Amino acid sequence: MTSLRNVAAPYWAEFIGTLVLTVVGLGITAQNLTSSTSSKTSALNSSLGWGLGVTLGIWTSEHVSGGHINPAVTISRALFNSLSWAKAICYISAQTLGAFVGSFIVWINFASSLSSIKHKDPGMHPATHAFVTSNDTWYGLVNEITATFIFVLAIYAITDNTSNAKSIAPLAVGLALTGASLGVSSPLGVAVNPARDFGPRVFAAFAYGFDVFADHHFYFWVPIVGPIVGGVLGAFVYEWLVKRDAENHHNLEEGA
Repeated sequence: MTSLRNVAAPYWAEFIGTLVLTVVGLGITAQNLTSSTSSKTSALNSSLGWGLGVTLGIWTSEHVSGGHINPAVTISRALFNSLSWAKAICYISAQTLGAFVGSFIVWINFASSLSSIKHKDPGMHPATHAFVTSNDTWYGLVNEITATFIFVLAIYAITDNTSNAKSIAPLAVGLALTGASLGVSSPLGVAVNPARDFGPRVFAAFAYGFDVFADHHFYFWVPIVGPIVGGVLGAFVYEWLVKRDAENHHNLEEGA
């Protein structure tokens, strides 16, 4: 039993870390959606809220699993670092399930406010905007790739063994997410995390109908593909350009 618990510990950590991230982030998004006074500050509120969610989620899970809490990060670690693909798949499954359960918790907490949002027009229920991202397909894809590129590039720099920021990595990574989100997106326009969108989207489909997958010309694939592409690009740039050039520079200095 002890052995089984030890094996399962990283996956539980990713599940709980992503759940914490989702509860905090979606909670802020739900407040923005249901509040009549937050329209002018919703972009800032959302970006800060998701940044805090990332910080708390990493603090919850980092010492056990590495605190990925994001399939884009996990896939990047599998491609460029030593994470096995078998473990990566389990991480991604745990992250997506954590986001799904986190959505359920947010729905319970905001059930009264969300129920007051009326579904007047055909198509996706407006309350689903508390759970999913939505944008024009092309602009959304560009936003996701750009924001996740910046975010994952920052993660690699922050968690590098030579980084001065490694001791405060959870806080620094949360700030990186806030900066990336504020820089390129509207409050509902960017996910930077496939699990953060897909898990809640599945929950929203059960709660409000499966139109959530057909919204904006089947937009649901954009917050999955965009962050993965952006994350891989960010990891590649750091590992093969920034880090390698820095190592060569240090070697040249030592040789001199």
